[in-house]
Amino acid sequence: MNKKQFLNTYKKIDALEKEKPITDEKPSLYRSEHDERLIKDFHYAKFQKNLHNTQQSQALKALLEKDSWTEEDTKTLLNSLR
Repeated sequence: MNKKQFLNTYKKIDALEKEKPITDEKPSLYRSEHDERLIKDFHYAKFQKNLHNTQQSQALKALLEKDSWTEEDTKTLLNSLR
């Protein structure tokens, strides 16, 4: 092959790469905007419920006021967060 053939080959390769559609756009996580809204509302409601439960939990308040925790205290904390 001579230099001219090499250059023509590179030009053809470049032309092929330009023809390929560039799809850097990621597909949507949700199927529709309605689904997205429902899922986000569900997670927000779940967060609000958990927040309310932790703020009203007397066992959790008592644990937070303790200076040193035992193994039982740790288990109580994990159970109250479930």
